[in-house]
Amino acid sequence: MAVLPVLKFPHKALQTKAAQVPQVTDVERRFVKDMIDTMYAEGGVGLAANQVGVLKQIFVASPDQARGKEFVYFNPRIVRKEGEVKEFEGCLSVPELYEPVKRAKKVWIKAMTLSGEWMETAADGLLARIFQHEIDHLNGFLFIDRLGLLKSKSVRRRLSRRHAASSKK
Repeated sequence: MAVLPVLKFPHKALQTKAAQVPQVTDVERRFVKDMIDTMYAEGGVGLAANQVGVLKQIFVASPDQARGKEFVYFNPRIVRKEGEVKEFEGCLSVPELYEPVKRAKKVWIKAMTLSGEWMETAADGLLARIFQHEIDHLNGFLFIDRLGLLKSKSVRRRLSRRHAASSKK
């Protein structure tokens, strides 16, 4: 399989809502393997398809980073939330930035699995945070969009300056 390049802020694909996957084919299954390889190579616990430039509603997750035990979901949506928790969060597309983000403590999602079947599952703890983070990606949002208006603007300006400086090199 292949390790794909992870897009970094401010790439437009990170701010674009991904399209639904009508059915899971061998193309998507091969792509998922590449996403999983990329997630592990980058040291992440989750990865959304648009982070590697593919605008499809697909994400992979592995909270304990155990190979072969990844979660793979297509067209996921949150159907219920419970509680609230504020914890530090980071992102492969926004490297070296960690900020406290409010998220639901527990979520229920509905999604299609790798076998093409629809299912519903609940998650709490780190897995709930990953689900919410990756579903945000698929809807064109980054965790920095959840920091509050002033903090988000400040972080975006800082990241844009960093990007501009690195582009000149």
